[in-house]
Amino acid sequence: MCKPLKIFVAYSHTNATAKDELITRLALLKRDGMISIWHDNEILPGDRWRDNIDSNLQDSDLLLYLTSAHSLASENCNRELTSALNAKIKVIPIILEHCDWRPSKLSDFRVLPDNEEPLSEWVPADRGWQNVVDGIRAAIKGMQVQTESLSIPDRDRRLAEFMLDYGNFLVMLGANDKAFEAYSGAVRLNPHYVSAYNNRGNMHQERDDFEDAIRDYNKAIDLDPNHAKAYYNRGAAYTAKGEPDLAIKDCTTAIDLNSYDANAYNNRGQAYYERGDFEDAIRDYNRAIHLDRDHAIAYYNRGHIYLLRGEIDNAINDYETTIEILNNFAEAYNNLGFAYVNRGDFEKAIENYTKAIQLDPDCISFYFRCLPVQLFKGDWEGARACLNLAQDRGFDLGTEFRRVYGSVEDFEAKYHVQVPEDIAALLRQD
Repeated sequence: MCKPLKIFVAYSHTNATAKDELITRLALLKRDGMISIWHDNEILPGDRWRDNIDSNLQDSDLLLYLTSAHSLASENCNRELTSALNAKIKVIPIILEHCDWRPSKLSDFRVLPDNEEPLSEWVPADRGWQNVVDGIRAAIKGMQVQTESLSIPDRDRRLAEFMLDYGNFLVMLGANDKAFEAYSGAVRLNPHYVSAYNNRGNMHQERDDFEDAIRDYNKAIDLDPNHAKAYYNRGAAYTAKGEPDLAIKDCTTAIDLNSYDANAYNNRGQAYYERGDFEDAIRDYNRAIHLDRDHAIAYYNRGHIYLLRGEIDNAINDYETTIEILNNFAEAYNNLGFAYVNRGDFEKAIENYTKAIQLDPDCISFYFRCLPVQLFKGDWEGARACLNLAQDRGFDLGTEFRRVYGSVEDFEAKYHVQVPEDIAALLRQD
């Protein structure tokens, strides 16, 4: 069992009642041996006041700063905060009331309660206090994991860090299977390595192994309940599994933990999209793009909704921006082609479908999107090339064509075209 983490409580004596309430609510953590608590009421008669505060602060692992107008104005409280920052002691501000804390050094930290809502605003007050305790418990768990990780032999710990970095490098190269092996190696070397579980979960998700992905994200979150990436990645897995409500909950937790991570908003937007809440989805995609102007997937996802809503120009703009950022994204070219079909610009549609096929010649849907437009436009050379390429890949476009359009004659009658006999013969083949 880990050594108890020492908590130092910084507060204004005007807020002594709040300090006592906090200590009462942390009693279970103290009883379970996870923490010890020190505050200035521990100073005995005859002890040197400042020496006791300084020595106990330097010996602490975590400073809880009860934030109010009085503590912000207190010379002692702010001296304790400065000492904690200089000693690199973890700081958690607890916002008691509406006050001018944002321009202070406290704004560098994630505060409690969640959403920066002061305890004075929580009804009933117990909910706010429990939110604070939950946040402190999560922080302590994360700190203990770091301590346990440091207990791993130095050679193994450093090798695990190398394996994680190597795995990340392999992902950049597109070698996901080898990256998976590297992350697994990191976990074997350091079973407390949160980032390795998270990244291996991503590799499971790339393989559509969503249960295994969620299992790895669960492990990462169990080790570090404040690991925002594991929450929003687990949210993406839940979305892929068709469980958008769980996804929204996870992504919202990730946003509470880090409101500046564009990925969390994008992933929550995708969950809203799957649930059919398009306005909420667009709001989240907008936020992701505001935070990261080069977030290609957020533009791409927002383009889907614009396309569904018939806002073709907006969809085209989003897909074109996606391609400017990520010019090898075959699906973006495919969707851009479909948007141009809806605008009636068939030459642009064919151009983009063709690019999608070039980038990913193993996706049958690209061929099938492109072929009817080529036939309608009378691009016989392009249609022949499309059919031949598909045939070389073993794709049966003829059967799919007849399933959607009926016979070749039906297509000709509907769209007022005369398909050359050699192309018609290919379309009639199974």
